[in-house]
Amino acid sequence: MNQTLTNIGLLLVRIFTGVIFIVHGSQKFQGLDGTSGFFQSIGLPGWLAPVVATVELVGGIALVLGIGTRLAGAALTIVMIGVLLTAKKGQPFGSIEFDLLILFTSLQQALVGGRFLAVDQLFGRKKSESSNVQV
Repeated sequence: MNQTLTNIGLLLVRIFTGVIFIVHGSQKFQGLDGTSGFFQSIGLPGWLAPVVATVELVGGIALVLGIGTRLAGAALTIVMIGVLLTAKKGQPFGSIEFDLLILFTSLQQALVGGRFLAVDQLFGRKKSESSNVQV
C-alpha cells in the first residue's frame, strides 16, 4: 500500500475527529448549566459536565495539532465509552452509529498516534522505515 496515501488518510481521520470534539466540547461549555442538568438527569454528577467538556475541547485541539495524540485519543475513547454506557444506553444501533464511529476513530488515534504532520513527530524518535513492522 502507498504509505503517503495511508498517512493522508490517517491525518484526515485525526483532524476531522478532532474538529468534531472541538465543536461538541465548545457546545457543552456554551450551555454548561444545561449540560450539568442533563448529566444529573441520567444519574451522573453535574460536576462531570465541565470535565467532559474540557476533555472534548482540549482533546480535540490536541488531535488537530497532533500533540499528545495517543493520550488524547485514549481520553476521548473513555469519554465515548461513557456516552454509550450512560446517555445512549439501550438505544438502537441507528441512534448510536455516529457515537460508535467517533469511539473507534478516537481509539484509532490512541493506537496509531499522530504520525504524519503531527507536532508529536517533532519530539519523538525517528525510526527508520526498515524497523517498522508491516502487517
